[in-house]
Amino acid sequence: MKKVALLSVSDRTGLSELAKALHKRGYTLLATSGTGKALEEAKVPWTSVESYTGLAELLDGRVKTLHPKIHGGILARRDQPHHLQQMQSAEIDGIDLVVVNLYPFLKYVNSDKASNPEEMTELVDVGGPTMIRAAAKNHRFVLPLIDPVDYSRVIECLEKTTDHADPFSLEFRRELAAKVFSTLSEYDGTIGRYFAGLAPDAPRQVKFPERCSLTLEKSAELRYGENPHQEAAVYTARSPTISLFGGPSWKQLGGKELSYNNMLDFDAGVRLLADLPQDRISVAILKHLNPCGVATGQTLKHAIERAKDCDPRSHFGGIVVMNRQVDKESAEEIRGDFAEIVIAPSYAPDALEVLKTSKNLRVIELSREALHGLELRTVAGAVLVQEPDVERSRIAHAKLVTPRVPTDDELADLELAWRVCGHVKSNAIVLVRDGLLVGVGAGQMSRIDSVELALKKAKSHGHLLNGAVAASDAFFPFPDSVETLADEGITCVVSPAGARRDEDVKNAAAHKNVSLFFAADRHFRH
Repeated sequence: MKKVALLSVSDRTGLSELAKALHKRGYTLLATSGTGKALEEAKVPWTSVESYTGLAELLDGRVKTLHPKIHGGILARRDQPHHLQQMQSAEIDGIDLVVVNLYPFLKYVNSDKASNPEEMTELVDVGGPTMIRAAAKNHRFVLPLIDPVDYSRVIECLEKTTDHADPFSLEFRRELAAKVFSTLSEYDGTIGRYFAGLAPDAPRQVKFPERCSLTLEKSAELRYGENPHQEAAVYTARSPTISLFGGPSWKQLGGKELSYNNMLDFDAGVRLLADLPQDRISVAILKHLNPCGVATGQTLKHAIERAKDCDPRSHFGGIVVMNRQVDKESAEEIRGDFAEIVIAPSYAPDALEVLKTSKNLRVIELSREALHGLELRTVAGAVLVQEPDVERSRIAHAKLVTPRVPTDDELADLELAWRVCGHVKSNAIVLVRDGLLVGVGAGQMSRIDSVELALKKAKSHGHLLNGAVAASDAFFPFPDSVETLADEGITCVVSPAGARRDEDVKNAAAHKNVSLFFAADRHFRH
């Protein structure tokens, strides 16, 4: 029986290899004009859609595949005799494989071209989605192929089958059909959002719609999951319905591949880096998603040295993030101890050479794009969706509720502490002195426990507490935390308001001559 493959692609990646494999297996290649030219260049025989249908392209190519001989050949069920009889009467060949990828609307929707609605309108594909959707619907008989990534698998199936048996399993056909429907959903949803944004009277997009679709595309296999016996992979998430959490683009410049936990550490590092003071040279070190060292410095090397001094026990094997280009001296300081990952906006060539001497150190270059969109988190039987905690009120907006007026240096330290505490697992208490994180209390079941842990760690590393400041990610339920901090020399404290005993906390701070600020926002990190 005659076998026919229909090809109409805008992305020519892998096209010649696929076409040659199909031709070798006896397929007649039916192609639109642009695709046909590419086949001609590859010296693969082909038949034009126009010659097959007897109808030349119309309306500047807008109508070329919308024809009964095309869609009848795709949609006909081979197990229905009356379908086969109608095809024979209408001189319609059955189409066994449809290779289509869509006009590149998605490629240009975030480019300068998006400012020209007329150009974007011409990138809205009509015939392509119609053909590939029809093939996906009839996938039992017609293989739908929309992604060049899958061409090699199709070629492999063709090469493995030597007789007249179907080279493609039903499972493979269903997999490719599912990819078609997912791709079309994203494609149409993106087009809808684009044109809705152009309409001045369009209804405001609902941030949390009743229904939304999500496409996950595997980016890479990970070394292992949370533990070595768990397998894991990382996926890129896209949705035509909601704006998903995203931000800085990044690339790995050195070191072995990332693991599941490395990706979590990377995420925590990126979030903290976005919150560090950009007007000062700032460095942070994280362990197990919590900052154990944060410091500002006169130079990047100085800031790295200070960040290590915050917690000399814990920084070993940490994630080092910074807001300046890494120079050679700073790279040597990083290499002076073992680190898992280093994240920076850029690296001097000689610094990169130093860092690459360690095969285990993952070197990440990060753009300066802002974090945006909604974040997703899976829980048993559901998915939680929320805005990311990227909007943090500054100390200047907090209300001083006690008589003592802090110094400018104390306010600068308090600002740093307030930025950092939202990145510590709650309950969170952060102590800062002279631009240096001196104590962290993380993940305790009561706030006073976090206070005591932060003080204990600061003392164990020999940090001076007299004149230090403290930040709490949520309100103090009792006055004991503020009293304990004040007794150790803490002079300024910031926390959200909202406890029933706020007045008692305020009175205790005033009695201890502590500058207490109440902020309007809370920053739990679970």
